[in-house]
Amino acid sequence: MSVKRKVRTIIENFVGKYGYSLVKDNPYGEDITMSQRYPWIVDRKEIPFDKEAFQNRGEKITLSWVIPNLGPGSGGHLDIIRAIHILHTMGIKNRIYIYNGNENTPSHELKNAVKEFYGYDLEDDEIYASTKMMTYTDGVIATSWQTAYIVRNFNNCITKFYFVQDYEPYFYPIGSEYAFAENTYKFGFRGITAGGWLEKKLHDDYGMKTKGFSFSYERNLYHKIEKRDDKNRIFFYARPYTERRAFEVGVLAFEELARRMPDVEIVLAGQKLNAFKLNFPYVDKGIMKLEDLCDLYSQCDMCVVLSMTNLSLLPMEVMASNSVVVSNRGDNNAWLLNEENSVLVDTDPMEIADRLEYFLKHKEELAIRRENGLKEVEKYTWEGEIKKVYDFVNECINEDMQKYL
Repeated sequence: MSVKRKVRTIIENFVGKYGYSLVKDNPYGEDITMSQRYPWIVDRKEIPFDKEAFQNRGEKITLSWVIPNLGPGSGGHLDIIRAIHILHTMGIKNRIYIYNGNENTPSHELKNAVKEFYGYDLEDDEIYASTKMMTYTDGVIATSWQTAYIVRNFNNCITKFYFVQDYEPYFYPIGSEYAFAENTYKFGFRGITAGGWLEKKLHDDYGMKTKGFSFSYERNLYHKIEKRDDKNRIFFYARPYTERRAFEVGVLAFEELARRMPDVEIVLAGQKLNAFKLNFPYVDKGIMKLEDLCDLYSQCDMCVVLSMTNLSLLPMEVMASNSVVVSNRGDNNAWLLNEENSVLVDTDPMEIADRLEYFLKHKEELAIRRENGLKEVEKYTWEGEIKKVYDFVNECINEDMQKYL
């Protein structure tokens, strides 16, 4: 062994004793290059505009959606498919292209998967297993940071949109993937955003033209149910594998609450927690069926749903079920939640325990927030919110079409 190698080994062994190594393991496998791991980052092959196809386009506006591979239980996919379904009823023709799927999967199998996973029939909207099949479209829509790179290269359209449900750089530590995700907001797309926080952030920070739509809820699933007992009961949306749900913050808060009020029943759902040792009594519901959630929420005095990035759909569904949302303060949540319709907390576990204890002992104040929450959610319907998307899409396409006429 050379002197240089010996010195390096000694340093690595010494530093490693303190939990750090100078050598970073390769998580991708020795046979995978970086360009194979991130092909969309380095691909600059553009798909040109087809003027003849543009001139022969039909009367209906066509939208092409580039989405990640389908999978059961994906809330992001459900929101996309729901929007596509409602836009279809408004007269838009949709095509869906999967950027990372099995290219040999026939379209009818994909339609069946959409129906099974998300409950919607695509009818005469189309779905394809590869972006290689993309043809002329009036508008093309990216739906995640990876798909944005494919849309960047696709110029066979009038307008490029970005259906943004969360600020995806926050999904990663500060580093390469953070940068890859953030760069997509600089591509010049028109932003269709879930809520006002993203609408403002993408406009102010990146100069995007944006239009936000709010959330709603499925009225056949979520409705007012009265609590059937006097048991102190709190729900916690517990998803430790999803960092933005702040699982550790919630667990520490419930450990403290259980010490102070051992009679409180704590119900957890979101994923199975067999691998975790929690220092308080709890009921683990794991992953639940959608049709069972309303009754669960309604039987809890409060439902703790922490959101470190954009707000999820759960708070509105909780309010519609006649329970009270507990979530963290911040601009990312304030576009819907406030001190009148929810219980807002800082991300300090002890402060969260304080607030939970207070409202369990002052249920008359909790009742006011519960009533305000019900009034808040009644303002929204999915049809009304997606109509904003429809109007924005038409506005942008008509505006951009002038340069092709």
